[in-house]
Amino acid sequence: LWNFKAQRVMSGLLQTLKPEATIIHLHGYTKALTTSPVRVAKKQGFEVVCTLHDFFAACPNGAFFNYQTSAICPLTGMSAACITTHCDTRGWAHKAYRVVRSFVQKNVGKFPESVRHYITLSHFSAEHLRPYLPDEAQFYPLENLIEVTKKPRVDVAANEYVVAVGRLDIEKGIETLLESAKKADVKLLLVGDGPLRALAEEYENVTITGWVSPEQVHDYLSQARALIFPSIWYEAYGLVVSEAAARGMAAIVSDISAAAERIEEGENGLVVKAGDVDALTDALEKTKDNAWVASTGKNAYERFWNTPPTREHHTEGLLGIYQKIF
Repeated sequence: LWNFKAQRVMSGLLQTLKPEATIIHLHGYTKALTTSPVRVAKKQGFEVVCTLHDFFAACPNGAFFNYQTSAICPLTGMSAACITTHCDTRGWAHKAYRVVRSFVQKNVGKFPESVRHYITLSHFSAEHLRPYLPDEAQFYPLENLIEVTKKPRVDVAANEYVVAVGRLDIEKGIETLLESAKKADVKLLLVGDGPLRALAEEYENVTITGWVSPEQVHDYLSQARALIFPSIWYEAYGLVVSEAAARGMAAIVSDISAAAERIEEGENGLVVKAGDVDALTDALEKTKDNAWVASTGKNAYERFWNTPPTREHHTEGLLGIYQKIF
């Protein structure tokens, strides 16, 4: 709920730095760090910028997703209705813990009310979080850094699998994907693991790798005709969509994912209604067309490498944001 050690260490560190020459950049904080460094930084006169990787600034479970109903949650975060709704994967006790954590974050850590600067990964996530942030909040768009080396484009038309990467869980749209792949009669490669693995293993057209290293993920992507990203919850970015584009493959993504912002319909992929088996089946049918996967894959590759979010470009953008804050 509150990391006192982080608070002490941050306080000591900031005493060695000058507020007029230092920015505190907050990334992941919820599960271990807590917002204790934010309170210390603001009390000592330092500017703080936070990258909005998730929705914990507003929602107790960080996803605006009801795990009991397997649906997007329409409730206002930390409202009476939110607090009294059982939406957690682990039960009421864990929901209560999350609510208390959010209360401490807001009332003790003074977050997000004390932070004015936010780096956003997508327009989608920014608009969903805007009502929960201070009125004077400033947004700075900056895509995620992607560590990829430019290689020749994959010959997607020669491959046999449609590939999905990540956790095999309800919110990732795995149930919809399994049914759609069966109806479309396409071979599906699931790179990952999770609670729905046993269900996936019941389908003859599905191959599952289990958890693999990042390097192996790229190896498996080279076996793809196209990437499928069927999440039924809000994804703040969807890194693998860009990683796939860097190898030359189109992506089929759900319409409630921020990754949909990087898809131009029919040009470098398709956007389908989240959780709609028929819509996803129709999209998967297109991946059987060698000419379609080759053309859209080529477009995805060229668009990615035209302005790649490499370490150099990301650093340049980040320094530009810091200069604007000062």
